[in-house]
Amino acid sequence: MVFIHIVLLPVRSGVHAGQINEVVAKLNDLVNCIPFVVRSSCGRTVTERGKQYTHALVVELERADQLPLYADHPAHQAVLSLIKEIIGEETLAMDFDTGA
Repeated sequence: MVFIHIVLLPVRSGVHAGQINEVVAKLNDLVNCIPFVVRSSCGRTVTERGKQYTHALVVELERADQLPLYADHPAHQAVLSLIKEIIGEETLAMDFDTGA
């Protein structure tokens, strides 16, 4: 059983591809930076179904009570500041426990 944290990111138009790639790489690397992150996956949508959301992040944590620890972790905070530079609107997040 794991806890899933999903974030949809609306990257604004005109953002340099290198800046986007840096954010995606750092999000994918969270698994190597935060001990209780089981998996982190980020990428660009390949369909139009995402509406204004261009990228998605899926993070698997060991337990639900680790979400606040994840949110406050320095590695997450560092990439969060980069995300704020490239998004045009609010992100959309959803969190759920696979055991329920």
